[in-house]
Amino acid sequence: MSTVFLFGAGASYGSDTGGRRPPLGADLFRELAAFNPPGWGTITGNLAEEFQRDFEAAFATVQPHAYGPLLRAMALYFFQFVPRPTNLYFDLAQRIRRANAWSVAVCSLNYERLLELSLSGAGIRPAVGGPSNQASQVELCLPHGCCHLFCDSVRAVSGMVSFAGGMVQTNGPIIVIGDPAQHRARIEQDAMPPVMSYFETAKRTTSGASFIDGQRARWHELAACATVLVIVGVRVREHDNHIWDPISASGARVVYCAGATAALEYEAWAGVNRPGRDDVVLRGYFADEFGTLCAHAGL
Repeated sequence: MSTVFLFGAGASYGSDTGGRRPPLGADLFRELAAFNPPGWGTITGNLAEEFQRDFEAAFATVQPHAYGPLLRAMALYFFQFVPRPTNLYFDLAQRIRRANAWSVAVCSLNYERLLELSLSGAGIRPAVGGPSNQASQVELCLPHGCCHLFCDSVRAVSGMVSFAGGMVQTNGPIIVIGDPAQHRARIEQDAMPPVMSYFETAKRTTSGASFIDGQRARWHELAACATVLVIVGVRVREHDNHIWDPISASGARVVYCAGATAALEYEAWAGVNRPGRDDVVLRGYFADEFGTLCAHAGL
């Protein structure tokens, strides 16, 4: 493996400037509350303020039986985002195709489908679950799952079943539901959430837990084998050790891009966890540094 990309929320937010795009930080809670008044919209007062300050910490304080319904609503919200032809993910996918760079791997920590849809739109088949050396196919790794993945071994009627999120796990075949009507029906009728880690500090998972474990193990392998590791829009959160421990141990040259503030945070972290490495830390955002990032990736 030569180049591995790791994309976080900042990458999706910065991947386009027009139309709707996945929000960041405090805006995520406000958007979810407006999108889903019966669920997210009922969170008010001090807890709402905490969600705007620190979404992950606040989610962990929610009543555990609400985890599933909130995650299902979040999946429906993220499903609606689709990339425009101007999206940087689509530009990147086109560059990969033109360069025949099929050994490149792309990893996303995000719940939306922008990266996957951009690959498909450029004529690239995303391969989830392992390496691909086939033409027109690129490995896609999803350590936190995605809004359109479902574990097909367990179904439960929505409104008839309640369970404590983080304490229940299912495993079995994973299916992809890309049709909007079918996706909405599955979200509204099935009490089990999609294959997504809860957006809380521990990143626990209910549906398809073994699939998520496998994707995180694969991320470890990708980081260990990479020559160049391009990290875009991922802020340093050391409690996400399933993400940051492999970066710390990787012998790859890291190219980091998440804005000026995040750059300082990364440099402080790398000074302790990657001392003496020849990392490249860029001060701009995804759009500002896109050409430089592609050059480092050989695209």
